[in-house]
This record gives sequence, structure tokens and C-alpha cells, in this order.
Amino acid sequence: MKTLYISDLDGTLLDKNARLSNQSSRIIRKLIDNGLLFTIATARSQSSLEILSELNINIPCVQLNGVLTYDFSKKQYTDCIPIEPYTARYVIAVLRKHGRMSFVYRADQQYGIHVEFERLTNDVEREFFNARKDKDYKSFCQVDRITVSDCDKVIYFTMIDSYEKLLPIHNEISMDPRVRSTLYSDNYSDLYFLEVFSSKATKAAGMLKIKDQLKADRVIAFGDNLNDIDMLKSADIGIAVGDAVEQTKQAADLIIGNSFEDGVALYIEKTYK
Repeated sequence: MKTLYISDLDGTLLDKNARLSNQSSRIIRKLIDNGLLFTIATARSQSSLEILSELNINIPCVQLNGVLTYDFSKKQYTDCIPIEPYTARYVIAVLRKHGRMSFVYRADQQYGIHVEFERLTNDVEREFFNARKDKDYKSFCQVDRITVSDCDKVIYFTMIDSYEKLLPIHNEISMDPRVRSTLYSDNYSDLYFLEVFSSKATKAAGMLKIKDQLKADRVIAFGDNLNDIDMLKSADIGIAVGDAVEQTKQAADLIIGNSFEDGVALYIEKTYK
């Protein structure tokens, strides 16, 4: 039976310091070299590629919660699901109504990623910017005012703040069926991520597309947070790590070891044939 294994990154495959442990790296790379079909589905974009470079993944992966598909073998993006310009302007209007603005991601014709922001609101957003500004994107810059023209290909909004500040924004944006709004805890602070993208883009849809491309018989998916639930439910076997949030555990078919104890890699090593 041909099985695709697909894992979330932060809080699932990575440890509490956002690193891939030596043991997980060794196990997964060895199994990939022996024919394992392994890839990732993450809310990250370019930063995921550097983290995974040592694994020699040779099949597509899902980025930005399903907005982008990146093919490791071709070293290029092969799919992009944008937000319609009028919908992106609606999201911006809601953000301004609540006195908040996010990082706004745009894609060019070659799927190079450009990120804009008006201001950095807290230390976590500043860390987010500083970690990515010089290496992860075609451009990452501050602008006076974010606008969207009919020619723009806006693909993603993301912001980091307290649950109390983000919840009203999430609730209002969620009323529009043209976009998907996800609100989930940051694995590395006490703040939350709010992310907005096309309703046509999901981790589950990206996962199933890769499964179909590879003609896999089944898919086993691993996750830990709220944005992984649809993927776990759509997989043939959905697995939560031991330190996953409770809602994700309830959605899973199986619960394994903790993320910081190489739970995903050890499970695959034990079950892969």
C-alpha cells in the first residue's frame, strides 16, 4: 500500500525552539532515502524550506495553510490560490474598523512572495519581521498605507496579538464565505495568530491534491493546532501529537508522543514498511 505521510511543522514536527531535532532529522531522512513519501503542510512559507533542507524531501508540500504548493524536486511554487481583490479590500476595511492592520502577503507572476505592513504592534511581530526580512521573501517592507488594486494578487493576511483583541476581528471576517479566518495560539508565546486567506485554500485540500498527484492509496496526517483539524479529519488516519490542543486531539484518530520528544518521527519509524 502506497502511503503519503504529511505533517504540520510548529508544535508537531518541530521542538519547542522551532527546530527539527537531530533524531527526527536522522530518522525521516533515512526513511525518505528508503522510499518514504513524506512532506509537510504548514502555515509557514519560505521559512519552512530552510528548516527542512536537510531532509531531502522530493515531493510537493503545502504552505500558508493551503494557499501555496511548493515542489521540492522542481524547487519552485506550482500552485497559488489568491484572494479576489474586492475581497482583500473588504478584509482591510474590517481590520481598519478594529484599528488593526496585518502583514499582507502578495504573489508575483512567478510566485515570489512580497510582504507589507504599516506598523509592528508588539515584540512578537517585531521578531517575526526581523527573522524573515532579509532572507525569506522577495521583499518585506513597511509602507505608509496598504492598498489593493484590481491587478494585485493578495494571498494572505497574518497578525499576532492577544486572543481578546483578535477574536472580534476573526468573528467579523468569518461571516464572509469568500475567505477563511483561522485563530490559533502561537506555539512560542502567549499570543495568538489570526490568518486570513481564500476559502478555496485549506491544508486538507492541498494534502488531498498531493495524494492524488502521487497516486497514493492513503494519507496519514499529523498536527497539533486548530488549523490542522480539517487536515486530520480529511486524512485516512489523522494523528495528534501528545502536546496538541484539546480540540485537535478530539478530532484525531490517534494520539502519539509529544512534539518535543520526536513523536512524529518515532511513530513513522515504527509503522513504516
